[in-house]
Amino acid sequence: MWTDLHALPETNPLRRNTDRIRKFRRYHRSPLYQVADALKNIDMESLETINPFTLAPWETRVETDDEPISEGSTVPDGSMQVAFSSSARNELVGFGVAIEKQPPRQRKVRLKVFSVTLGARTEQNPFSADLAAMAHTLKTLVGLKDFRITLVTSNKTAALSLKNPRQQTGQEFVCQIYKLMTRLQKNGNRVSVRWIPTSEDNNLLRLAKEQARDATQEDAVLQKQVPRVKSTTLNIARSQATPSSELPENIGRHSRRVDTALPGKHTRQPYDRLSWKEASVLAQLRTGMARLNGYLFRINAAETDQCACGQARETVDHFLFRCRNWTTHRTDMLQCTDTHRGNLSFFLGGKSPSDDQKWKPNLEAVRASIRFAIATGRLEVT
Repeated sequence: MWTDLHALPETNPLRRNTDRIRKFRRYHRSPLYQVADALKNIDMESLETINPFTLAPWETRVETDDEPISEGSTVPDGSMQVAFSSSARNELVGFGVAIEKQPPRQRKVRLKVFSVTLGARTEQNPFSADLAAMAHTLKTLVGLKDFRITLVTSNKTAALSLKNPRQQTGQEFVCQIYKLMTRLQKNGNRVSVRWIPTSEDNNLLRLAKEQARDATQEDAVLQKQVPRVKSTTLNIARSQATPSSELPENIGRHSRRVDTALPGKHTRQPYDRLSWKEASVLAQLRTGMARLNGYLFRINAAETDQCACGQARETVDHFLFRCRNWTTHRTDMLQCTDTHRGNLSFFLGGKSPSDDQKWKPNLEAVRASIRFAIATGRLEVT
């Protein structure tokens, strides 16, 4: 959400307010202030702008080179193929271009290659580099007249983005490409895009790839200043903000005691084949938020935390294993094991500290615990 706000146009009031959100406010701090404070180390000011749409619905989209020439159009006298390739290595992103130009009247074919170091890998990606290469190259070709220009790329995503542009990252480059293509078409040129899989052997693409690799050598110097790409910025921020796979220290003490493997996919297994009533009972026992006096007293719903047997606090452990009022109901549950009697984790489908890595929940013991709790009627609404 914070990244999306910074990618909005400056005319959007939410985008204009991001700077105000960051200012220190002693009182009345909004939830957005907390977001801004938590993500203050992420550089958002140089982020690209993404508008609600790239092209109006009635504007013509770029052609693919396998589309037939429409009737009444003139076939250009000259032809040109421009191959693009990108490279991401040594913490840099760059692109290479190879141009094969066939002038009118069958003159000698001309070949030209060049490369550009676009930006750091933390700001750009191969997809944006391909689009930047097209925009950069078309800008140098605006003086051409009556040429058939084919843009060749092995990046299928870039080709599809040009064919059907959306509200997406790299939109600024796409807009530049369309503006430049419009200028070229006014001079009698025809521009199309062709995608060639990397598995195919194409000499122009090979030359472009060599140039792209030259642009990302260790001693390469940045040659362009372009906005940071939203998708790359967001992916890096997500990787750095990966949530911990552990419960916070002050949350879920009972749950951590029941299951040291929390959180994990194994938690769903005991619930998958249970009815609603059985799942409700198991959830109460695993979380400790059960209709037992130990918990009810803590939330001011009972006058005492003592069990009706008068021996101890009525906790989940006491209820399952020690309360004398339910000794006859406990027989089936205790028959599930001889070595894990009194082990809360074993009977509730959790992992205890003594279990090894090959541990799996014992679903038979879990179902026996649920049947015991239902038989006592202690966890039902009275």
